[in-house]
Amino acid sequence: MKKATRDAAMLWGMAANITLSLILLRQLQTVGLHPLHATLFQALGCAACIALVDRGAVGRLVAYRSSIRYFVIASLLGFTIPRLVVSGAVSHTGVGLTTLAFTLPLVVTYVIARVMNVESFDRKRLAFLSLTLIGALLYISTRGATVHAESHWLYILMLAPIALGIGNIYRSVAWPGDLSPTTTALATALCSLVTYGALAAVYPAATPWTFFTNGSHLVLLLLFMGIAGSSQLLLFHLQQSAGPVYIGQSGALVVLLGGVTGSIFFNEHYSLITLLGSVLIAAGVYTYCRSRALEVGP
Repeated sequence: MKKATRDAAMLWGMAANITLSLILLRQLQTVGLHPLHATLFQALGCAACIALVDRGAVGRLVAYRSSIRYFVIASLLGFTIPRLVVSGAVSHTGVGLTTLAFTLPLVVTYVIARVMNVESFDRKRLAFLSLTLIGALLYISTRGATVHAESHWLYILMLAPIALGIGNIYRSVAWPGDLSPTTTALATALCSLVTYGALAAVYPAATPWTFFTNGSHLVLLLLFMGIAGSSQLLLFHLQQSAGPVYIGQSGALVVLLGGVTGSIFFNEHYSLITLLGSVLIAAGVYTYCRSRALEVGP
């Protein structure tokens, strides 16, 4: 498989996983799981899945103690802060508006990448990325206009794309050269797990015990944890292979896939503006991936 094709497949796979995790997160909170506990189990799922996929990653962590600062910062910016914000906001803003947290990092990432010369300037690529962003904003504008009373949650939600955008750049420019994607993914997952555990110990979050005695709830929780682990693995492999701006496109795909999922499984109906946004998203991502494929070759 060509490198560009493999990168595109990982990008779509990661977006699909994020979409499913948002749907499951909302459902889990509906049946009683506290947002803080949701992030704790999400981090636990990431660490467990990565350790199962690459059992040697746990042993290799000992040799990379000098990179602990990188693990902590990458964890806070890319996972701990955004997940806390998204988990807290999704029950107030809905899944539609929450996808803003994954769409706007594309802008933040590109601006920082250009300032730091991580991404070379290309007018065509900038046009393609702009097309994707416009499509995503058009799409979201028809899905989340019902949030008025809790509009302050929109401002809180904006912390997530800022952290994600900065985290995308930091992971690329500060990546220790000899670290494998799975080792890095496991280390950041463990850092998040420790942080969430400390917060849970300090803040007495309330998830009713009946949640953990219900078989269907536990199945949803295990599925949520497994999807979280696969998402983190895909992210770090793509980070090393394709760079931060390429990853930034995943947010627009989350918006698109969220709408497709809602239409097929939840009988949601969308306007012509939504359909136009979908076309722009698909066109922007395809043309950007195509231009990059021509550059990197097989």
